[in-house]
Amino acid sequence: MNTNDTELLRLFETLTTEQKIDIARHLLQNKDIKSTTVIATEEDKAISFAQPYVFAFTSNFRVFSDLDISKNEFRVLTYILEYMEFGNLINLSQASLCKALNIASGNMSNIFKKLKQKGILVEHHGHLYINSNIFAKGMSHQLDEKRKEHLSNAKSLSADIEQYPEYYADLSQKERRNLSLETKNKEIYTDAFVFSKKKKNNAVPNAKNSVQIDKPRKVYKRTKENEVAKKDVSDIDTYLKAAS
Repeated sequence: MNTNDTELLRLFETLTTEQKIDIARHLLQNKDIKSTTVIATEEDKAISFAQPYVFAFTSNFRVFSDLDISKNEFRVLTYILEYMEFGNLINLSQASLCKALNIASGNMSNIFKKLKQKGILVEHHGHLYINSNIFAKGMSHQLDEKRKEHLSNAKSLSADIEQYPEYYADLSQKERRNLSLETKNKEIYTDAFVFSKKKKNNAVPNAKNSVQIDKPRKVYKRTKENEVAKKDVSDIDTYLKAAS
């Protein structure tokens, strides 16, 4: 670029917008304007799950949530869901779970018993699975035959529901703990998983799936007597702390 060009550019910058348009119109007079439009398409990108995931079937998950799940039962379940194999096969020992979650072995044994009773853990021919009618790890049509078989073996519709007697609310805490409750096997889950490429899973809300738990809920009734008793306990605690 020579000195004259530089001066012309500087002069061009001083022009108004209208003056620039007039110059452009004069230069393009009697000339065809050709333009090229480039359309770029973005290739489809596959969805990638970077973290471990499971499918939850909403109707059965709703039923499962009514089964009085304890905090530790939920902790164990979520840990298993993260580390179980595709096809819902569980290759975790109770000892490894105890260590990972800092739960005593006796408590862990009871947790497994409860999860089996509620139809969340399923045993089949010596293998242990998460019920694939509630959660499924992997889409059936994308699994190999062995894992697809595991997913099918993990299906269960039933759970053992504890039967609480009518006089349960009148028992003391010690009597409740020592009470031997009977269980009744009920079909409470929907057959949610369909093993076909052509069909989508049919896990839809099912009005018939409702768990009837007769366990009385502990409700604090706010009465004058209760408020006085509550204040007396608070005063005693305050006195004892001050005395110590």
